[in-house]
Amino acid sequence: MRYLYFLYFFQQISMKRLFFFLLLCNTISVFSQDTEPQEPFNYWEVGLYTMNQNLDIENVKKELKEIYPTADFITELPKKVDQTLIYMKPVSDVSKEYPVYGIEYLNYFADGFTQAQKEKLLTTKNALICVIFYKNDAFLHTKKLSQWVYTTLKDTDFVAYDGESREYFLPDTWKTRRAEAWQDTIPNISYQTTVHSYRKGDYCRAITLGMQRFGLPDLVIENAACSSTSVANDLLIITAQLMAERPDFDTNNFVIDLDAIQNNSLQKDVQELIFENATKKATIRFKEATRDEGDPFNLLLEIDFENDNYTNVQAYQDEIYRKVFGFKDELTSVAHNEEIIAASERAKKRLPSMKKIFNNGLEANYSLLLKAPFKTDDGSNEWMWIEVVTWNEDTIEGILQNEPYYIKNLKSGTKVKVKQADIFDYILQKPDGSYEGNETGRLIQKYGN
Repeated sequence: MRYLYFLYFFQQISMKRLFFFLLLCNTISVFSQDTEPQEPFNYWEVGLYTMNQNLDIENVKKELKEIYPTADFITELPKKVDQTLIYMKPVSDVSKEYPVYGIEYLNYFADGFTQAQKEKLLTTKNALICVIFYKNDAFLHTKKLSQWVYTTLKDTDFVAYDGESREYFLPDTWKTRRAEAWQDTIPNISYQTTVHSYRKGDYCRAITLGMQRFGLPDLVIENAACSSTSVANDLLIITAQLMAERPDFDTNNFVIDLDAIQNNSLQKDVQELIFENATKKATIRFKEATRDEGDPFNLLLEIDFENDNYTNVQAYQDEIYRKVFGFKDELTSVAHNEEIIAASERAKKRLPSMKKIFNNGLEANYSLLLKAPFKTDDGSNEWMWIEVVTWNEDTIEGILQNEPYYIKNLKSGTKVKVKQADIFDYILQKPDGSYEGNETGRLIQKYGN
């Protein structure tokens, strides 16, 4: 499964989205004045950066008319959508009218680009903005448009911008992840959309982008343990795929069933995510999500993890993750020899600096884990990891990362408190998958059992 991104560029998104935001606000204001409620419609914004070339607009219209014979071309946003409508705007000054986000953004959201291609894109002068509106047959409309875009990109140095997922594409990547990412008429959501994940307060938030064009809501997970971001992203993509395959879903009783995924490509990818003890099923419900800055202009549904049987939402999140994907938690028994104790002492000396790093605000997609003792039912210690949520003086609050073996009434995902004086080791996880710390863990593997 393609992994996804963990950064938000609020100011840059606000600049670029101003074009369509103004159009959308105009549409909303028109609708709000009508006495009759308007039926929902779907749209997809695609930008074609044609470097310093101008496309022949009349020829473009002719090509699109062949694809959508009943479509009308419009010059302003419609009051209602009861047929296929196409809005096009040629741009001759990209820097002012349709700016590229910038090199830092392109480093994350322009997959496969060389540095030279990124720099060239930033200097382009010409573009064509195309927004297609449609009420029905969302999959068919988007599949046809994605194929036309590839035909236009093929054998050129043009770049496509997907206004819903906010990604830039070279011709080959557009072909793979848009034009060909279908099984019959059903899209492969893991290719067609993306997930943005970012730290929000003590926890992390994940949201899909790109479901609007399929006539489906974008999905949100709030208050996720940041160390569990990748599995949260997987859950969102799988849930979105199942929605696409059964659009008459029940928001109060939605069954996640990995075996029910019809898309063969995604089904194959999912098999690499699960452990042997996975049930591959869970039932969830949704609630209307609270909108955040930078969210897509679409209906947002949040997976509702409020559950009275769990002390905190992260505990129930973890339960759902473990049901769907399974888990691997190894218990290692070892006597703390001199080498392990020495490694722990070195880790403890690093704790003041870890505390400072955490309380100054972790950089995007970093997380800090600490190993602490928990009293077992027979009075001994079981050492487990927590992801730090708050660190005040000597008291640390965090989310338990392991499933206890010898503590009956404690579950993975539960919010717990530990003392700094009891910490045995730390792990500072970094966005690239590397980490600092856990020297004792490597020694425990060496000497354990």
